[in-house]
Amino acid sequence: MSASRRSVRPRWGIWLLILLCVELLALAVVGGLALYQARYAGRVYEGVQVTSIQLGGLTLDEATAAIHDGLTPYSGPAITLRSEDRTWSLAPSDLGVAVDAQATAAVAYAIGRRAVLDSSNRKLPADLAAQWDALGRGHAVRPILHYDDNKLAYALKRIGEEVDLPPTEAGLAISGVDVRSTAGAPGRKVDLEATRSLVATLLRTGQGGTIDLVVRERSPSVTSVQEAADKANVLLSQPLILTTNGLGGLQRFAVDRAVLSSWLTFSTARAADGTIDLAVQHDRERILSYLQGIAAQIDRPAYDAALDFDPETEQISVLKPSQPGQKLDVEASADAIEVALAGEQREISLPVTIVSPKVDSDKIAEMGIVELVSEGTTLFKGSAPERVHNIANAAGKFRGVVIPPGEEFSFNKHVGDVTTANGFVDSLIIRGDRTEVGVGGGVCQVSTTAFRAAFLGGFPIVERHTHAYVVSWYGKPGMDATIYTPTVDFRFRNDTEHYLLVKPEVDTEKGTITFYFYGTKPDRQVEVGDPTITNQRKPDPPIYQEDPTLPAGKIKQVDWAKDGMDVTVVRRIRDADGKTTEQKLVSKYHAWQAVYLYGPGTELPD
Repeated sequence: MSASRRSVRPRWGIWLLILLCVELLALAVVGGLALYQARYAGRVYEGVQVTSIQLGGLTLDEATAAIHDGLTPYSGPAITLRSEDRTWSLAPSDLGVAVDAQATAAVAYAIGRRAVLDSSNRKLPADLAAQWDALGRGHAVRPILHYDDNKLAYALKRIGEEVDLPPTEAGLAISGVDVRSTAGAPGRKVDLEATRSLVATLLRTGQGGTIDLVVRERSPSVTSVQEAADKANVLLSQPLILTTNGLGGLQRFAVDRAVLSSWLTFSTARAADGTIDLAVQHDRERILSYLQGIAAQIDRPAYDAALDFDPETEQISVLKPSQPGQKLDVEASADAIEVALAGEQREISLPVTIVSPKVDSDKIAEMGIVELVSEGTTLFKGSAPERVHNIANAAGKFRGVVIPPGEEFSFNKHVGDVTTANGFVDSLIIRGDRTEVGVGGGVCQVSTTAFRAAFLGGFPIVERHTHAYVVSWYGKPGMDATIYTPTVDFRFRNDTEHYLLVKPEVDTEKGTITFYFYGTKPDRQVEVGDPTITNQRKPDPPIYQEDPTLPAGKIKQVDWAKDGMDVTVVRRIRDADGKTTEQKLVSKYHAWQAVYLYGPGTELPD
């Protein structure tokens, strides 16, 4: 018994010793860990680095500064873009690549601190393992990068402009009368968005490398040209014949191939599958231009009949028969040509419209010219022979004139140009603020007479102008009408339902000119009052002008003084139902100075 107890005591001692050593070791480890944790509290654990930058023992702010200083500017690897046998190198600086020092430092600081950051002791063993691993073998943290997306987009756009190739569209061209076709070919275009996504992935990892550009093929839109080419060749194979059958009989016009080629154009039409077909069309404006050119050879004006009325027999005689005209219908002709060309027709009949005269000598019985409607007379007795000649010549221009119902009478249209070529001679005329010698003096006597016939007949006056001053030839003031071709005209409208025949008569012995209007007298009464004169003004003193062609002592009057005044003439028209319309004709005349010419050295009167 005693021996056995002695053998057990030493074994318990050994175990107690071992247990004590373990406890001491545990205390030492715990103490060491506590000292380590205390030393790196608020600091990056030892062994943590970013690239070659050691961050162990640095606070978060110090680590941020170290990363920023060590990796700014960022000099990471370049990215190479490749397309077939071409390459483009994009350095980090080209894309605005930079390190996010603060975010990277935060990642480095978090190594070995998952339990602290997560507030959970369950992750403490893993943290201790991470701290031990970083201490023993080191722990490299990849820098967190960001880049300028605008710079990346610009760089890819610039590369795309070098790579992109538009497709070659199939096409047709006409040279002279030859139709030439152009074959289509595919193109290419960089898919910028897909390529940008690949580049962005590398940029975010900080890795360099080579990326193939994402390039898409671009097919041409125009795929069908042969049908259009064949049609154009058929259209240009022979001339186009245009015919008309009008008053002058059959007329033929050949449109040669060169002109035809100028009419052709090509248009595009999108098919159901998205492709585009080429079609032959026609330039309508050029067709119209051509037709307007040949219209000058086809068109003929209609000529009105010139008629005379004998008041004794009440019979109408034909001074000049009417003639129908014809006119090419240009728009309808263009339509016909386009339809014919679409069907490859080679001969086309163009539509010609027969133009009837407004005054048809075959329809005299329908015109209603049966009686005197109105008349106007003025006196010119005492006029110079030249003035008398012009009055007779101008009046003769209106012999046979007939005004259809609703139509306007234009004095200038019928009298024509007041020139020597039209039978007029020099006489006194009013030009500006002077009376002087000029071609056509006396023509206004004719226009004034025609105006009076229209005014006294109650016809609507469309255009009428007074003379600059009161002209003694026309009697009482306020009933004159001056003209000056081609700008100053006298016009009135035939507002009756019948034709109106104009018949002028000039009596050179009595010195009278009368305009008779024959037709069917409208059911109305016309009353014209006497002129009312207001605002009468005396002219300025006479003007004396030296004329070297006159002898000394000779004084010659060339213009006579006239009072200025405003004149109002009232016309009252009572229609069939008793309604009366009052119209005022207002004329404003300037005061007119007397003008004298004198020879050099002539003593002038006071």
